[in-house]
Amino acid sequence: MKTKFLKLAFKNVTRNMRRTLITSMIMVFGCIALILAGGFIKYSFWGLSETSIRGRYGHLQVFQPESLEKEEDMPLQYGISRPDSLIRVIGKLDEVRFAMSRISFMGLISNGDKSVAFMGRAVNPEKEQKLTGFSMKMETGHHLGEDVFAQNEDEVILAKGVAKSLKAEIGDYLTVMTTTTTGILNAMDVKVVGIFSTGVPEMDVRFLSVKLSTAQTLLNSERVSNIIVVLNETDSTDKVAAQLSEHLSGFAIKKWHELATFYRAVVKLYNAIFTFLGILIFIVVLLATSNTMMMSIFERTKEIGTLMAIGTSEKRVLANFLMEGLVIGLLASATGLLLSLVLSFVINQSGIMMPPPPGSTTGFPLNVHYVGKIYLGTFIFMLLTAVLSTLIPAFKASRKRIVDALGHI
Repeated sequence: MKTKFLKLAFKNVTRNMRRTLITSMIMVFGCIALILAGGFIKYSFWGLSETSIRGRYGHLQVFQPESLEKEEDMPLQYGISRPDSLIRVIGKLDEVRFAMSRISFMGLISNGDKSVAFMGRAVNPEKEQKLTGFSMKMETGHHLGEDVFAQNEDEVILAKGVAKSLKAEIGDYLTVMTTTTTGILNAMDVKVVGIFSTGVPEMDVRFLSVKLSTAQTLLNSERVSNIIVVLNETDSTDKVAAQLSEHLSGFAIKKWHELATFYRAVVKLYNAIFTFLGILIFIVVLLATSNTMMMSIFERTKEIGTLMAIGTSEKRVLANFLMEGLVIGLLASATGLLLSLVLSFVINQSGIMMPPPPGSTTGFPLNVHYVGKIYLGTFIFMLLTAVLSTLIPAFKASRKRIVDALGHI
């Protein structure tokens, strides 16, 4: 019985192919717009999250609680003592790839004639390169610790803005000055071994990086600012954070997205844009499909009267028109999903580059992720929209009086 009504719905849909095609094209466009926009947003989220994790934060960070709550009067006042013992504890967890110490400090760097303020990061070169190697673009030279004949030398790599300001080149010696943990001014000479770009203009004019041992000597302390934890899978972040909270009582554990304020702001903005886009497409499809069904009902008023005259119930008339809306929705949604797959593949293979986002100097490739939930959600969304847009016209058709319907001209 249901199969017969489905066949009848297909026949009714194909009565006026031009109108059906126009309505279907609007729904297909809606499907494509939602899927491509959703896939691009997901790709943007993924790219930004990986850049945040591998370029700066790692997956988790361990701090002394006071360092997050209070301002330090001296460098490393609230630093972590004996970090190696904590790293051994962290490394025993299955999901942990590795953990490493970092020191954040500030000061002045000079070429003898000119001094500029800097923001410094002291790192374990081998582990740091595993994390940030892909995101740190070296302009000239090499990363810290890569010269096997200079393992004990105090090296520095400069962001290109700092290097330009000091007219520094590879092999030059500069003087780094900062205050120790006891407030005494200290200085030491460092050799420039690399010049890199962070991709952020504001960072390029202030940032530099040295070995952990260099910063500890300069600051006269064995403490570190925090410990970076890198996992095998980003999806394990919450699980490992809970485990670390149990194993490292007395320390503050921060997840990468809690520290990445820019990432959270972008996610909030893009989600609002996608929601607004979905509402617009819903309204357009709703109005287009409703108009199609209203015209169809107007042209078939006598037919409706005849059906009701031979005993067809109001519920059956209502169901017939809802079935027609469902058929249009099925055909249009399936076509939209197929075309979205094709267009996504073409876009991903095209190699189109997007311009640099605000605050960055590096563009990124235009890419669309294949997200099963977006495809399924869009398919269901379009079906519901098609049925809802048919509901009011179908209800009006089912409530017509037989005499009025048969007498309609």
